[in-house]
Amino acid sequence: MTCLCSWLWRTAAVLLLAVNLPMAAQGQTEPVQSDRTQLDRAPLIGVVDIQSVLRESIAVKALAQRVEIARQAAQQSMLDREEALRAADVELAQRRASLSSEDYLSERSRLETQGVALQREMQTERRRLDQLFSQGMAEVQQVLLTISQEIARERNLDVILAKTTVIIVKSEFDYTEEALKRLNARLTDVSSSAPPAN
Repeated sequence: MTCLCSWLWRTAAVLLLAVNLPMAAQGQTEPVQSDRTQLDRAPLIGVVDIQSVLRESIAVKALAQRVEIARQAAQQSMLDREEALRAADVELAQRRASLSSEDYLSERSRLETQGVALQREMQTERRRLDQLFSQGMAEVQQVLLTISQEIARERNLDVILAKTTVIIVKSEFDYTEEALKRLNARLTDVSSSAPPAN
Protein backbone atom coordinates (compact mmCIF):
# COMPACT_ATOMS: atom_id res chain seq x y z
CA MET A 1 0.00 0.00 0.00
CA THR A 2 3.00 2.29 0.67
CA CYS A 3 4.15 1.87 -2.94
CA LEU A 4 0.63 2.68 -4.11
CA CYS A 5 0.48 5.84 -1.98
CA SER A 6 3.92 6.93 -3.15
CA TRP A 7 2.84 6.53 -6.76
CA LEU A 8 -0.37 8.38 -6.02
CA TRP A 9 1.46 11.46 -4.75
CA ARG A 10 3.97 11.43 -7.64
CA THR A 11 1.08 11.24 -10.08
CA ALA A 12 -0.79 14.03 -8.29
CA ALA A 13 2.21 16.34 -8.64
CA VAL A 14 1.95 16.00 -12.43
CA LEU A 15 -1.66 17.24 -12.45
CA LEU A 16 -1.79 20.64 -14.10
CA LEU A 17 -3.97 23.10 -12.23
CA ALA A 18 -2.57 26.39 -13.43
CA VAL A 19 -5.68 27.49 -15.24
CA ASN A 20 -5.71 30.56 -17.45
CA LEU A 21 -9.27 31.30 -18.48
CA PRO A 22 -9.48 34.16 -20.99
CA MET A 23 -13.06 35.09 -21.81
CA ALA A 24 -12.68 34.01 -25.43
CA ALA A 25 -11.77 30.46 -24.36
CA GLN A 26 -14.93 30.28 -22.25
CA GLY A 27 -17.12 30.87 -25.27
CA GLN A 28 -18.54 34.09 -23.83
CA THR A 29 -19.82 36.76 -26.16
CA GLU A 30 -18.34 39.72 -24.28
CA PRO A 31 -15.31 41.23 -25.99
CA VAL A 32 -11.92 40.20 -24.67
CA GLN A 33 -10.27 42.90 -22.59
CA SER A 34 -7.22 44.54 -24.09
CA ASP A 35 -3.78 43.69 -22.68
CA ARG A 36 -3.61 47.20 -21.23
CA THR A 37 -6.85 46.75 -19.25
CA GLN A 38 -5.73 43.38 -17.93
CA LEU A 39 -2.51 44.92 -16.63
CA ASP A 40 -4.42 47.52 -14.59
CA ARG A 41 -5.17 44.97 -11.86
CA ALA A 42 -3.29 42.24 -10.07
CA PRO A 43 -4.17 38.73 -11.18
CA LEU A 44 -6.70 36.90 -9.00
CA ILE A 45 -5.18 33.65 -7.74
CA GLY A 46 -6.62 30.61 -6.02
CA VAL A 47 -4.90 27.59 -4.48
CA VAL A 48 -5.91 23.92 -4.31
CA ASP A 49 -4.10 21.28 -2.25
CA ILE A 50 -4.13 18.53 -4.88
CA GLN A 51 -2.54 15.92 -2.64
CA SER A 52 -5.12 16.50 0.07
CA VAL A 53 -8.01 16.38 -2.41
CA LEU A 54 -6.76 13.10 -3.91
CA ARG A 55 -6.01 11.61 -0.49
CA GLU A 56 -9.56 12.37 0.73
CA SER A 57 -11.36 11.65 -2.54
CA ILE A 58 -14.01 8.95 -2.29
CA ALA A 59 -13.21 7.79 -5.84
CA VAL A 60 -9.46 7.50 -5.17
CA LYS A 61 -10.08 5.57 -1.94
CA ALA A 62 -12.42 3.18 -3.77
CA LEU A 63 -9.92 2.76 -6.60
CA ALA A 64 -7.00 2.14 -4.23
CA GLN A 65 -9.02 -0.41 -2.27
CA ARG A 66 -10.14 -2.24 -5.42
CA VAL A 67 -6.58 -2.39 -6.80
CA GLU A 68 -5.18 -3.53 -3.44
CA ILE A 69 -7.75 -6.33 -3.13
CA ALA A 70 -6.97 -7.48 -6.68
CA ARG A 71 -3.23 -7.30 -5.94
CA GLN A 72 -3.58 -9.40 -2.78
CA ALA A 73 -5.74 -11.99 -4.58
CA ALA A 74 -3.25 -12.24 -7.44
CA GLN A 75 -0.35 -12.52 -5.02
CA GLN A 76 -2.06 -15.31 -3.08
CA SER A 77 -2.82 -17.18 -6.30
CA MET A 78 0.81 -16.88 -7.40
CA LEU A 79 2.06 -18.02 -3.98
CA ASP A 80 -0.20 -21.09 -4.16
CA ARG A 81 1.15 -21.96 -7.61
CA GLU A 82 4.74 -21.40 -6.45
CA GLU A 83 4.12 -23.76 -3.54
CA ALA A 84 2.72 -26.39 -5.93
CA LEU A 85 5.85 -26.07 -8.10
CA ARG A 86 8.11 -26.46 -5.06
CA ALA A 87 6.18 -29.56 -3.98
CA ALA A 88 6.51 -31.00 -7.51
CA ASP A 89 10.25 -30.28 -7.39
CA VAL A 90 10.61 -32.10 -4.05
CA GLU A 91 8.57 -35.01 -5.39
CA LEU A 92 10.77 -35.16 -8.52
CA ALA A 93 13.91 -35.21 -6.37
CA GLN A 94 12.48 -38.15 -4.41
CA ARG A 95 11.70 -40.06 -7.63
CA ARG A 96 15.07 -39.30 -9.24
CA ALA A 97 16.52 -42.73 -8.50
CA SER A 98 13.61 -44.48 -10.21
CA LEU A 99 13.72 -42.29 -13.36
CA SER A 100 15.99 -42.56 -16.34
CA SER A 101 18.37 -39.67 -16.89
CA GLU A 102 16.32 -38.50 -19.89
CA ASP A 103 13.02 -38.65 -18.00
CA TYR A 104 14.47 -36.77 -15.04
CA LEU A 105 15.92 -34.01 -17.25
CA SER A 106 12.64 -33.76 -19.13
CA GLU A 107 10.63 -33.39 -15.88
CA ARG A 108 13.15 -30.91 -14.50
CA SER A 109 12.99 -28.83 -17.69
CA ARG A 110 9.17 -28.84 -17.55
CA LEU A 111 9.19 -27.56 -13.94
CA GLU A 112 11.72 -24.83 -14.78
CA THR A 113 9.60 -23.74 -17.76
CA GLN A 114 6.54 -23.53 -15.51
CA GLY A 115 8.52 -21.47 -12.99
CA VAL A 116 9.63 -18.98 -15.66
CA ALA A 117 6.06 -18.75 -17.00
CA LEU A 118 4.78 -18.06 -13.49
CA GLN A 119 7.27 -15.21 -13.02
CA ARG A 120 6.14 -13.70 -16.34
CA GLU A 121 2.49 -13.95 -15.29
CA MET A 122 3.28 -12.18 -12.02
CA GLN A 123 4.95 -9.30 -13.89
CA THR A 124 2.05 -9.09 -16.36
CA GLU A 125 -0.48 -8.94 -13.50
CA ARG A 126 1.49 -6.20 -11.74
CA ARG A 127 1.52 -4.16 -14.95
CA ARG A 128 -2.21 -4.75 -15.46
CA LEU A 129 -3.01 -3.48 -11.96
CA ASP A 130 -0.69 -0.49 -12.38
CA GLN A 131 -2.50 0.31 -15.63
CA LEU A 132 -5.88 0.01 -13.89
CA PHE A 133 -4.72 2.43 -11.19
CA SER A 134 -3.23 4.87 -13.73
CA GLN A 135 -6.42 4.93 -15.80
CA GLY A 136 -8.53 5.52 -12.70
CA MET A 137 -6.28 8.33 -11.49
CA ALA A 138 -6.36 9.95 -14.92
CA GLU A 139 -10.16 9.97 -14.75
CA VAL A 140 -10.14 11.54 -11.28
CA GLN A 141 -7.55 14.13 -12.33
CA GLN A 142 -9.59 15.08 -15.39
CA VAL A 143 -12.68 15.68 -13.24
CA LEU A 144 -10.59 17.66 -10.73
CA LEU A 145 -9.21 19.80 -13.55
CA THR A 146 -12.74 20.50 -14.80
CA ILE A 147 -13.83 21.42 -11.26
CA SER A 148 -10.84 23.76 -10.90
CA GLN A 149 -11.77 25.48 -14.16
CA GLU A 150 -15.35 25.89 -12.92
CA ILE A 151 -14.17 27.40 -9.63
CA ALA A 152 -11.84 29.75 -11.50
CA ARG A 153 -14.64 30.87 -13.79
CA GLU A 154 -17.19 31.30 -10.99
CA ARG A 155 -14.76 33.23 -8.76
CA ASN A 156 -13.28 35.17 -11.69
CA LEU A 157 -9.81 33.77 -10.92
CA ASP A 158 -6.99 34.13 -13.42
CA VAL A 159 -4.90 31.26 -12.05
CA ILE A 160 -5.31 28.29 -9.71
CA LEU A 161 -2.05 26.97 -8.29
CA ALA A 162 -1.22 23.67 -6.63
CA LYS A 163 -0.66 24.31 -2.92
CA THR A 164 2.75 22.59 -3.12
CA THR A 165 3.99 25.58 -5.13
CA VAL A 166 2.85 28.11 -2.51
CA ILE A 167 4.55 28.82 0.84
CA ILE A 168 1.84 30.93 2.52
CA VAL A 169 -1.75 31.48 1.46
CA LYS A 170 -4.69 33.17 3.17
CA SER A 171 -7.66 30.89 3.74
CA GLU A 172 -9.90 32.97 1.46
CA PHE A 173 -7.68 32.04 -1.50
CA ASP A 174 -7.69 28.30 -0.67
CA TYR A 175 -10.33 26.39 -2.64
CA THR A 176 -9.25 22.90 -1.51
CA GLU A 177 -12.38 22.09 0.52
CA GLU A 178 -14.67 23.30 -2.24
CA ALA A 179 -12.78 21.25 -4.86
CA LEU A 180 -12.96 18.14 -2.66
CA LYS A 181 -16.67 18.61 -1.95
CA ARG A 182 -17.45 18.95 -5.65
CA LEU A 183 -15.21 16.01 -6.60
CA ASN A 184 -16.87 13.71 -4.05
CA ALA A 185 -20.32 14.80 -5.20
CA ARG A 186 -19.48 14.24 -8.85
CA LEU A 187 -17.29 11.13 -8.75
CA THR A 188 -17.58 8.36 -6.15
CA ASP A 189 -15.90 5.68 -8.25
CA VAL A 190 -14.02 5.41 -11.53
CA SER A 191 -15.21 3.57 -14.61
CA SER A 192 -11.77 2.74 -16.01
CA SER A 193 -10.87 -0.90 -16.39
CA ALA A 194 -7.72 -2.68 -17.45
CA PRO A 195 -7.56 -5.73 -19.74
CA PRO A 196 -8.36 -8.95 -17.88
CA ALA A 197 -5.53 -11.06 -16.53
CA ASN A 198 -4.42 -13.93 -18.75
